[in-house]
Amino acid sequence: MKPDPGERGFLMVEALVALAIAALMAALVFDSVWQMGRTATVAAEQRQALLLARSVLAAASVPGPGSPIAPRGTDGHLAWAVSSEPYRDAAGDGIALQQVSVAVRDAATGRVLARLTSLKARQ
Repeated sequence: MKPDPGERGFLMVEALVALAIAALMAALVFDSVWQMGRTATVAAEQRQALLLARSVLAAASVPGPGSPIAPRGTDGHLAWAVSSEPYRDAAGDGIALQQVSVAVRDAATGRVLARLTSLKARQ
């Protein structure tokens, strides 16, 4: 029995449409995987910046005159800066305090990855 002319198989156009659909799906999957990788990289950078900021802030918050840590520095691809100013207490009857802030940036782009603030006793 001979097949009808409409049942002979795929036409070239049908095969090309199937390939186009497969390519579109592959592109969407690739984009999703790339975005997940980029998100993981950004999260790792921010985690590393936060650890550095905590460490620098702990060193800069030690009570006493001056600071045992330099006001600026770098650690790999991260740059940090410490700023300090008198803390203005609303009541004005407590211990004199100094507000210490640390900002950690990506040295290449200048984008702030972490910023922390603490208080220390002023001498």
